[in-house]
Amino acid sequence: MGEDAVLSRGSTRSIGWRLVVVGVVAALVGCSGPSRPATADRADPGQRPAATPTSPRSQGPAGPRPAPRARPASPRRIAARAHVPVLTYHQVRDWRPSDSPAARRLITPPAVFATQMAALAKAGYVTVSGTRLVDHLLTGAPLPPKAVVVTFDDASQGQYTNALPVLRRHRFVATFFVMTVVLDKPRWLSRAQVRRLDRLGMTIAVHSWDHQPVPTYRGDDWRVQLVTPARELGGLVGHRVRLFAYPYGRWVRAAFPKLQQAGYVAAFQLAGPMDPTGPQWTIRRIMVAPTWSRTTLLQRIAHSF
Repeated sequence: MGEDAVLSRGSTRSIGWRLVVVGVVAALVGCSGPSRPATADRADPGQRPAATPTSPRSQGPAGPRPAPRARPASPRRIAARAHVPVLTYHQVRDWRPSDSPAARRLITPPAVFATQMAALAKAGYVTVSGTRLVDHLLTGAPLPPKAVVVTFDDASQGQYTNALPVLRRHRFVATFFVMTVVLDKPRWLSRAQVRRLDRLGMTIAVHSWDHQPVPTYRGDDWRVQLVTPARELGGLVGHRVRLFAYPYGRWVRAAFPKLQQAGYVAAFQLAGPMDPTGPQWTIRRIMVAPTWSRTTLLQRIAHSF
């Protein structure tokens, strides 16, 4: 998870906080539809399309109501289109003496992040939003050559203070998967920052309420972890939030109908195989290591996708 905090809970209705050093092995775990069309996917607030105002009250007891859309392509066709690189970052900050070696694999120093983004720009990659990628997967909507998706998990503070200026320098867009329980807590994103990210052309998406792994959900967990965060974030940004990323990248097929009922149109995992029956619910991503050079980053993108 982000910013050295692990959340534990006795139930999905209460929050238990305790600070510990992050010790997550990046190779095994990770913190880990279209609500509006994108025309350029460059971060230019002057060209943002109009959002459709929504609020938790208007979304109904089952969550956000999906807008009518064309029938999606077959699972085989969706999977065949899933060749666009999707990159995942967590914390963007300098390492601290207290950070363990395992934790540092999920912490990208700002200078490294800047170097990696510059490598993408120099190589001719064009960032597109997660929303636009999903539109491409489901309907075949065109994407620019060398499209790439940049995503952030958890909602740690450095994503706003350190990563956002680099993204804006290159006029890049990114998708932020937000864990809503941490909003307005120290070292995490504030609600005002989430709103500003959206207004600057970034995509806001859901990463559950408190980062519990989806395979453990039972009963009311589905509402607490899927429906409530989408309503809260939708109320913050003024339009539906319809993309989800699985905490730790862990998913089960039983989640697919629950996600659809909650108003989502796609979900992102990590580097595992896509499910052949629901590829839009298991979109692949790779975690970018802070040790990757420019050359390594480009090679890993080419190899993984």
